[in-house]
Amino acid sequence: MYEPHLIDHASEQSRPRRESQSLLEELDKIAPIKSFDAFPKVQSTYTVQSRRGGVLTAVVGFIIFLLVLNDLGEYLYGAPDYSFHVDHELEKDLQLNVDLTVAMPCHYLSIDLRDAVGDRLHLSNSFVKDGTHFNTAGATSMKRTPNQKRTFTGIQRLLFSPPSRKGVKKSQAAYRPTYDSVPDGPACRIYGSVEVKKVTANLHITTLGHGYMSFEHTDHQLMNLSHIVHEFSFGPFFPAISQPLDKSYEIAKEPFTIFQYFLRVVPTTYIDAARRRLVTSQYAVTDYSRSFEHGKGVPGIFFKYDLEAMALTVRERTTSLYQFLIRLVGVIGGVWTVASFGLRVFNRAQKEVSKAVVGKEKEYIPSSLPSGSPAFERAGSGYFSRDDRGMLRTTTWGGSPGGTEWKGR
Repeated sequence: MYEPHLIDHASEQSRPRRESQSLLEELDKIAPIKSFDAFPKVQSTYTVQSRRGGVLTAVVGFIIFLLVLNDLGEYLYGAPDYSFHVDHELEKDLQLNVDLTVAMPCHYLSIDLRDAVGDRLHLSNSFVKDGTHFNTAGATSMKRTPNQKRTFTGIQRLLFSPPSRKGVKKSQAAYRPTYDSVPDGPACRIYGSVEVKKVTANLHITTLGHGYMSFEHTDHQLMNLSHIVHEFSFGPFFPAISQPLDKSYEIAKEPFTIFQYFLRVVPTTYIDAARRRLVTSQYAVTDYSRSFEHGKGVPGIFFKYDLEAMALTVRERTTSLYQFLIRLVGVIGGVWTVASFGLRVFNRAQKEVSKAVVGKEKEYIPSSLPSGSPAFERAGSGYFSRDDRGMLRTTTWGGSPGGTEWKGR
């Protein structure tokens, strides 16, 4: 008679478990599964923590943290991809942005531009000129200024504000006001933006009566063409592009000194991750200066620029989440593995050097004692003793009745 209450449900539930265990046992007979274990386990009692390992762990953790920040910044804001091509853009005008300070009163300075077409533009009234003091604080000598700075890094974009996506077409109102403005001061700040023809040209900053015809002649004692270039750029302003002349200065030791800058302007198109386009320019520069006697040259500051036939396109490319996770795993695992391997090599090398210097290393095995140990010679010590039959007698406390145990050697 069928009696459901007599069925052993526990045995039925354990039956699939026994079948799975038997399957693993059969697989173990063919090839032991333990031999495929790529993650060996080491008991905590066999590991030794050292100060050297702690310092290395902190350093490696900090490096991994920086690399992860860099990858995260590139994932969020993208990384630049550069490509060169022939410039096919047909543009008639080029925006010229100037902001510099000359160590002379504004009244004695003349600003002119001559281009390859033969036109001469008198730009003294096109720029703003403010009297100020000549102060090189915050500027760097042109001899020490690098040609280009890298600003496209994931860490900078993540920790600091990302560069603006939109170009700013500068006007006179967009420039910062003169910090220490002084009417008719000993120095002159010249700043502003003008539209010029997109051809080779030369911008001149000279003194009255030297170089161009003028009804006024500048006293030689007032001539000092030392200058600070706060900004000199072409096209709309874009903060991710660093121009070589920005925040640089030159000092004139003689009244009759000429400063020449030869610029190679490269049209640059920036395309962000949203496919927004900004057309601007950047340049490379070579500078030259010399002093001469009166009547053997024209003192002044000259910016001669040529436009390259090649154009540069900077595309902002972001990585996908899948690529970011792969790079994250590679960075963390790779750095940690290399650091662990380096620590092992260092410890092994230190051990070999110590053995070569000190000599043969003495081994100590706690589980065995040499036969000549003093412990075996102390027959009456109460812990180790021998009897006449060659048996080792070990004295124990709290053991068997009689206080001794007999063991064969």
